[in-house]
Formats: sequence, C-alpha cells, structure tokens
Amino acid sequence: MIEFVVTCIGHDNALQSSKIEEIQERIKSTVSGEFTVVEETKALAPNAYDIYIKSQENISLKQLKDQLRQTIDNYNDVDIIVQLNDAFRHKKLIVFDMDSTLIYQEVIELIAAYANVEDKVREITDRAMNNELDFKQSLRERVKLLKGLEIDRLYDEIKQKLRITEGVPELCKQLQAHGCKLAVLSGGFVPFANYIKEQLNLDFARANVLETDKEGLLTGVTTGVVVDGQCKAETLLQLCQEYGIPQQASCMVGDGGNDLPAMAAAGFGVAWNAKPKVQQLAPAKLNTKSMINLLHVFGYERK
Repeated sequence: MIEFVVTCIGHDNALQSSKIEEIQERIKSTVSGEFTVVEETKALAPNAYDIYIKSQENISLKQLKDQLRQTIDNYNDVDIIVQLNDAFRHKKLIVFDMDSTLIYQEVIELIAAYANVEDKVREITDRAMNNELDFKQSLRERVKLLKGLEIDRLYDEIKQKLRITEGVPELCKQLQAHGCKLAVLSGGFVPFANYIKEQLNLDFARANVLETDKEGLLTGVTTGVVVDGQCKAETLLQLCQEYGIPQQASCMVGDGGNDLPAMAAAGFGVAWNAKPKVQQLAPAKLNTKSMINLLHVFGYERK
C-alpha cells in the first residue's frame, strides 16, 4: 500500500468546507482506477487541509502528479501540494533562499540604489533573465559596479531596510520546536545573510563574500566559491550529512531558477511566490501572503 497526501492551502484566512469537497470530488473524477481517494480529510489550520489517496499498485508520485496537473493548476486561490505520505514528509532540514524569500527585497537592488547604479544593475538583470548571462557572469558584472563603496557603511545602511517576510519568524520558531535545522543559502552577500541568520536564530548561513581592501573599501570582486545553484545543491547535501538528516527529509525553499538545483537535490522543494517558470519546474508552489503556511506542507499543525 502506497499513501499520498494532497495538501490544500487557501490564500485567505479560511478554506471553506465546500471548496475542499469540490477539490476532493475533482480528484476522484480525475485519478485512474489504481487510486482510492479517502473520504476523511484532516484540518491542519483553518486554511489548510489534507486529502489522502491510497494505491495498491506500485505507482510513482510523478504518475499521480501528472494525473492531477490540471487540478493543481486550476485554482488561483488555493495551492495544491502532492507528496508521498511517509515519515519523510515531516522535514528536518529546511534550507531557504534569502532575497524575495526570507526577506521581501533583493539586496543587490538596495545596494544599487545606495550606489546610484540602479539602471546599470537593471540592465544586467534583464540580460541574465534573457539567458544572455549566467548567474556567475551577472554577479561579477554587478559587483564590479560596487567598487569603492565602504563595506561597513554599506552594511549599516542596507540592513536597516531589510524587511523579513510575513510569517517567517513564527515559522522558524515552530519548525525549531519540531527539531528542524534551518539554513539560509544566498546568492547575495555574507553580511546580510549573517544578519538574517541572527535575526531568525538559524543554524547555518552561506553567501558570497565581497572582497575589501585595507581601507575597507570594496574592490569590485567577490572572493571564494560563488554561491550559485550548484553550490546551493552541494551545500544542502553537505548539511544533511553534517546534521545526520536523510536527504529525503530535506527541503529547499526559494523563488528563483538558482534554487532549482537544490530543490532537485533535496527530498522536496517549494517555489515561494516564484516566477512562473520556477513554479512549473519546482516540486511544489506556495503563493500565500504568509510563509507560516509552509508549516502545513510538512504536515505540521500550527501551535
């Protein structure tokens, strides 16, 4: 017997029972005869419910998701997440991207405004989005524009502008209460990733290092390994090993294509209010206002 769980998370404060019944009936009419949709549902929160599906056949998660694709994409006000309902659903290592995930802003854009190079950075960003530049190239060109800035002053200015995403502090506290390890892996820069790590009491942070000269001025280059998609994936696997957590019990949460390799390496991945292409390629998507709803993806009830 294989059991799957379909988690329905409404974007409003409450998910009406009629909506859950509608989704459940739609699933019943969509899946093939190898599947049995369990009548009883479980409420995780007023806006989050689990629907259970069982199969006697050796059916893969991908096969079920393929059958439910139209249902998953049909609702604009409900996120529908399909997983195996096993012990690994309760994730124990959650790795987050920082920009537009744990925080609302993109740090490079805040720095660009501070350095008065917004137009030039935007041009580089557009080229990267058009696949004219890869992440390493775009990072190199952006950082070059920051040459001569005083790192301490920059840090003090920018950190005051960082706004943590709604629900993140509560989410982190509740995940930690469940014994989870939490990390931030950012394609941004170390001082800001460390600041967010401290604010949220995370276990680990990794980001790019801005090189400075003897006077504490930026040289316009980074030093060390660039934290790109491959680095994020490798670091996630290293953290699994270091913390003694099975790979299947890990999850990557992010909004960009740079996060997809780590989602593939992890046991699960969630595209958080991500770009359409990332939502299509990620194992799951979550487009709610508050990130506290991520708790229910992992089968945890809100305390």
